[in-house]
Amino acid sequence: MQKASVEMATLIVSNQRTEEMVGDLELLDPEYRLYVGNQAQRMAWCLREGDVLVLPVPVHEEYLRYVTATLGIPRDSVRVLVPPTGRLGEGVLSQDRLTDGGFIEALRAAVQAHGVDDVLPFHFDSSLAELTRTLGLDKVTPGFGFLDQGGGRLLNSKSTFRALAGGTGAPVPPGGVFSAQKEAEAFLWERLLSQGQPAILKQDFHVAGFGNEIVSPYVGIDPLGAQRAVVAGSRADLGGYLTERWPWLTDGGRNQVVIEQYLPESAPIYAEVRIEEHGVEFTGHGEMRMKPVLNGLIVPAPSAELPAFPGFLEAVRRLCRPIHAMGYRGIVSIDAIVTPDRNILINEFNCRTGGSTHIHRIGERVVGDDYFEQRVLVELRRCTFPPFATTVQALADHGLAYDPESRTGVLITVDDNSASGGFGEYCVVARDAAHARELEQAVAELLAPLSTKS
Repeated sequence: MQKASVEMATLIVSNQRTEEMVGDLELLDPEYRLYVGNQAQRMAWCLREGDVLVLPVPVHEEYLRYVTATLGIPRDSVRVLVPPTGRLGEGVLSQDRLTDGGFIEALRAAVQAHGVDDVLPFHFDSSLAELTRTLGLDKVTPGFGFLDQGGGRLLNSKSTFRALAGGTGAPVPPGGVFSAQKEAEAFLWERLLSQGQPAILKQDFHVAGFGNEIVSPYVGIDPLGAQRAVVAGSRADLGGYLTERWPWLTDGGRNQVVIEQYLPESAPIYAEVRIEEHGVEFTGHGEMRMKPVLNGLIVPAPSAELPAFPGFLEAVRRLCRPIHAMGYRGIVSIDAIVTPDRNILINEFNCRTGGSTHIHRIGERVVGDDYFEQRVLVELRRCTFPPFATTVQALADHGLAYDPESRTGVLITVDDNSASGGFGEYCVVARDAAHARELEQAVAELLAPLSTKS
């Protein structure tokens, strides 16, 4: 195979869930592991000519041709590899899959043939650091020295976030970091629950709200950003809850727990930046749709018009300065909430490729450089589609497929590559919010009768 004729090629590794992100991967439900494996298709939207993409599960050739055609690159210029199935199945790129001897040799050959000199994983954990070194890419990877010493884990920790936020004066919800159950109980009861305030408890390492639970002194809490809400009307109730859930919250006692005041009726938002050698570059922002955990995005964030928004962006810049000084180079996604009184409080960061990165790549490379000012992008997740070719044809036949001329329409961002359904994702590109709602409704009505899975 001839070397791809590009100035720079990237090795993209879509390791959507790793031990350093969520703890013990065996605790993840097998169906959820398959879902995140399918979700890994998103990073195909980061492809450029000559790139090599590693996915946990095979994808249909029709989908790959659709993505590359939409991005304007030749399908044959990129290589897609899937390592052999590991001990946890095919949904996650576990360490045993990434260190498989046959896979390493195939990947090494692809990296050399394509002239790869950059690495873009979803999460740069210790397994990716070892893979990067094995492939001889450590010297050309910005920030590798930091990542090689566990920096990726450090900067995806919610307790690390609380420390850096405190040091930079970022506005955060009232709360703290706890390693002892007794201290956590005292804080929860004395500072929050006994005062009528619900709390959110967060595992130090997890994503998309799946490591969060809400404890409330009253019923009726809508657990946005968490798996469930638990009522603790007395200190005895709280103590019983913590005794039961403390091993889960601390990943068997290995990690700390972050506890914050939970503010109902708040809107979750994010800002994405990239930390380069010269400093911090702004990528974009959006609002996260929760049902109750992360289930889609609205880009740009509707709250960008609020008076508090410039202060939020300035706090993001301050927060990124020590991250830059520590030696991290790459994408940072900073999550926040817009409270009912229209203030903005930052509640965590993730120093890795984000769940929003592919949407911003679509905006920049497909819609155009002015997408942030001229268009609204709405992503929907956990959708059920008919077979991919049928879906694409149906969208085209009904005038709903993305049209490069009008720069509006629907893009299939993740194929529903499952027997049971519910694994697909699509993105609506619209002129404004009202147009986005019209397109979203039209797609739902079109696909519903076509989406029965065998």
